[in-house]
Amino acid sequence: MATWIIGGVLLMVVGTILWKMIKDRRAGKGACACGGDCSRCKGCH
Repeated sequence: MATWIIGGVLLMVVGTILWKMIKDRRAGKGACACGGDCSRCKGCH
Protein backbone atom coordinates (compact mmCIF):
# COMPACT_ATOMS: atom_id res chain seq x y z
CA MET A 1 0.00 0.00 0.00
CA ALA A 2 2.83 2.42 0.78
CA THR A 3 4.22 1.83 -2.72
CA TRP A 4 0.96 3.06 -4.26
CA ILE A 5 0.86 6.15 -2.04
CA ILE A 6 4.48 7.09 -2.81
CA GLY A 7 3.93 6.40 -6.51
CA GLY A 8 0.84 8.63 -6.53
CA VAL A 9 2.67 11.45 -4.79
CA LEU A 10 5.58 11.20 -7.23
CA LEU A 11 3.19 11.17 -10.17
CA MET A 12 1.51 14.34 -8.87
CA VAL A 13 4.87 16.08 -8.38
CA VAL A 14 6.06 15.18 -11.89
CA GLY A 15 2.72 16.23 -13.36
CA THR A 16 2.89 19.58 -11.57
CA ILE A 17 6.43 20.21 -12.82
CA LEU A 18 5.46 19.38 -16.40
CA TRP A 19 2.35 21.57 -16.17
CA LYS A 20 4.46 24.49 -14.90
CA MET A 21 7.01 24.02 -17.69
CA ILE A 22 4.29 23.96 -20.37
CA LYS A 23 2.58 27.00 -18.85
CA ASP A 24 5.88 28.95 -18.76
CA ARG A 25 6.67 27.93 -22.34
CA ARG A 26 3.30 29.20 -23.57
CA ALA A 27 3.81 32.46 -21.69
CA GLY A 28 7.12 32.98 -23.49
CA LYS A 29 9.30 32.26 -20.51
CA GLY A 30 12.09 29.85 -21.27
CA ALA A 31 15.23 28.48 -19.76
CA CYS A 32 17.27 30.92 -21.81
CA ALA A 33 18.80 33.79 -19.86
CA CYS A 34 18.63 36.18 -22.83
CA GLY A 35 14.83 36.23 -22.81
CA GLY A 36 14.60 35.13 -26.44
CA ASP A 37 16.77 37.99 -27.74
CA CYS A 38 19.62 35.91 -29.11
CA SER A 39 21.55 38.97 -30.27
CA ARG A 40 22.44 39.45 -26.59
CA CYS A 41 23.65 35.93 -25.92
CA LYS A 42 25.52 33.12 -27.60
CA GLY A 43 23.95 29.76 -28.42
CA CYS A 44 21.10 29.59 -25.96
CA HIS A 45 18.66 28.21 -28.52
